[in-house]
Amino acid sequence: MTTFTPASIEEAQTWLQQRLEQPKPFQIRGNQTHFQAKAIPSSAESEDVLSLSKLTATNFFDPDDMVVGIEAGMSISKLQEILAEKKMVLPVNPWFGNSTLGGLLACNDIGPNRLMMGGLRDCIIGIEYLNGRAERVHAGGKVVKNVTGYDLCRMMLGSLGGLGVITAANFKVIPQPVEPHGLYSRFRDTSWLLGVTALQEARLPIDWIQALAPATTGEPDWILGIGISGNPERQARLEKELQSLFQNQLKSIADGKTNRSLGYLPGTDRYTGWLEGLRKKWKLLPNHLHVMVLLNTRDALQPIRLEALQHNELYQVIHPIGADLHFLLDVEDPSEQLDFLQELKNRFRRTDAKMVFGNAHPDLSLQDLGEFGRSTAYSFTQRLQRHLDPAGVFHAPFYQLPQAMNAS
Repeated sequence: MTTFTPASIEEAQTWLQQRLEQPKPFQIRGNQTHFQAKAIPSSAESEDVLSLSKLTATNFFDPDDMVVGIEAGMSISKLQEILAEKKMVLPVNPWFGNSTLGGLLACNDIGPNRLMMGGLRDCIIGIEYLNGRAERVHAGGKVVKNVTGYDLCRMMLGSLGGLGVITAANFKVIPQPVEPHGLYSRFRDTSWLLGVTALQEARLPIDWIQALAPATTGEPDWILGIGISGNPERQARLEKELQSLFQNQLKSIADGKTNRSLGYLPGTDRYTGWLEGLRKKWKLLPNHLHVMVLLNTRDALQPIRLEALQHNELYQVIHPIGADLHFLLDVEDPSEQLDFLQELKNRFRRTDAKMVFGNAHPDLSLQDLGEFGRSTAYSFTQRLQRHLDPAGVFHAPFYQLPQAMNAS
């Protein structure tokens, strides 16, 4: 396996044309912050890799119109650094700060802000990519009012490298939150879900919400964190309403601060890698299992008995309004990981849940997720991939899953 790292989009285009002439499949990678899932174990070992990590230019940044355009190899932390100079931010929640913007789009990273401040699909206004004919395709625009035509931008979100090589993207950005703060409380069980339900019904404009359950040999000790921002009057009003919903159990903590006795709360790090701090704090093993379960609706979380998922080495991160649940098992044995994965599949069998690997032993593959690993529109995306990549050079395991799979 060889890695080609072009210094320009034109070099990447020429390299892609050579692969099309052979044809020869290849993988697309950013900074390799995500688990390289396989459809079939060892199916991609001989393929070349295209890395866009050198494509880090800022194409434009207009603070007045609140738009920015960057090449796909720039990291999310670097982009947020550039935006911070003008007191602006891209309101998305990457798992890792070192993830490239192209990788974020291809994996459609989500986190505590989703359904509250929006996600990538709500921020992207333009995209550039290389298609299966090595053509340079531009979609969308540089300002919101000029975005017309087919919605190719959102088509590329979550494409996992199977529909083309994302080379650049344009985003709308927002001003940084005013005086952000966090509220938190400890719970001995999942009774915090009652407060979350009331919060959803009240439609309070919070910035983020996240619940953590560190590994324990006894009952899980949940830590619920909620982020708010605004002028003092707005914060006082929101805090009063939140205290009422959670029976005056919440305490205040400055946004971005971490109290060792609490564990890790998102804070301002939610913009530059909320998962990174958790993995460091919990000292997870390199080949630990991380499975994200994405529910179809946030209401689907209510009937699931999270407290029943007990394991001495299990950590849980729940974004209850974003309807995504993260289970991190601090063991490296593949058979034990598969056993726990089966428990998860049994737990969510009666829901419309989907699963994604964040990390796992190299022996595990997408096949181990069964039907949970497929998107709702799996057959459509397969047809779309064959149309956009007729030569079959874009390696994307998701599109190569066998026709017959089961969830057992």
